[in-house]
Amino acid sequence: MKEVYQVYDLELTVEGPVFIGNGKEIGKKEYAFFPQDQRVAVMDPVKLSCLLAKEGLMEAYEAFLLGKNREDVGRWLEGRGILRGQYLPCARYEVDGADAVLEPRGKLPILEFNKDPYGNPYVPGSSIKGMLRTILLANDIMERPGKYQDVKKGVSDALMQNKKTGRPFRGICKRESAQMEQAAYRTLGRNFRQPDSPANDKLAGLLVGDSKPLSCEDLALCQRVELHTDGTERRLNMLREALRPGTVIPCQVTVDTTICDITKDSLVQAVARFGQMYHACFLKNYPGLGLPEGQDVWLGGGVGFATKTGVYPLFGEKEGVQAAMDIFQATGVPRSHKHEEDQALGVSPHVCKVAYYKGERRQMGHCRMRLMEQGGRTASQEASPGLPVYRLGSSLTEDRGIWYIRH
Repeated sequence: MKEVYQVYDLELTVEGPVFIGNGKEIGKKEYAFFPQDQRVAVMDPVKLSCLLAKEGLMEAYEAFLLGKNREDVGRWLEGRGILRGQYLPCARYEVDGADAVLEPRGKLPILEFNKDPYGNPYVPGSSIKGMLRTILLANDIMERPGKYQDVKKGVSDALMQNKKTGRPFRGICKRESAQMEQAAYRTLGRNFRQPDSPANDKLAGLLVGDSKPLSCEDLALCQRVELHTDGTERRLNMLREALRPGTVIPCQVTVDTTICDITKDSLVQAVARFGQMYHACFLKNYPGLGLPEGQDVWLGGGVGFATKTGVYPLFGEKEGVQAAMDIFQATGVPRSHKHEEDQALGVSPHVCKVAYYKGERRQMGHCRMRLMEQGGRTASQEASPGLPVYRLGSSLTEDRGIWYIRH
């Protein structure tokens, strides 16, 4: 008798820093930077307040927080006779800051990584499922382009109409996004009156759990870097806590076979095909970024437009460049981003999001996936060795920024 639920262990090995934010920001005066050790200590405000009250410095501390002083809290404390050995026990945790530029200009705020109630970083299952959802949609578009011809025409017509009006509209192609989702996923027929209802979504049977708790030792500070097609880089004043390369993100995937037809082999093949498409349409334009190795995925914030949307699977490489440019124009992206140059450069957007770890350039969010049956058998060991190579055609797309694919 066939099991109704197929349960798999999924592991993502971090190759490039992975950022999953919790919406919080660690202010410049909430952490201490130690240049000699290249580490950052994030302070616990309650513990620090107890220490300062004991030392009679609460009034001065309040003035420091409210003032325009650009010192970090560590320097401020040491300037008032509180030694590192006294205030370091007040830290919540420490993070490797070797690859972030924190000197000599004023300190930057840090976007905090998602954490559980005990302060341990973890990756929500919704983030991983959102990534898989996009990959599966892109794969379906590439396998069955005829099913999406009306969507493709609708997107082209909407962008053309927007060019005529010239008015930015951030919700452009929202209807076409819903049509794509309906074609790919809304197949259960639970709600006949509303075919696009989430009740009809077969991926309700793809259950992805949160990762196991990780450690703050798995975090490192990374600075946002934009890599251009000519190999030049631009460092931005944005710091993130991110999972460091080498970290393993373990979670569990359960498939309800009564409503979801995804198998481990079909998922492995979809991931491989997505990586081929991403390289052919985007990554190949940037020096030093190698060919994906079959089970490469891109997870979290800061990974870029090409992995978050369905534009390139739908339109293909050449048409996709123009479609992406039109989307940026339609959604009011500032002209300072110079997307009008994308056609000549042969790729849109014309920057790839990267970060540095131990002095080495890494793709933001880059991970390697390993899917195993419970018991340790790897899915890729059973997948067909004759996986078809993705070829560029007239009907491809891949977008998740304009079409708001729901996770």
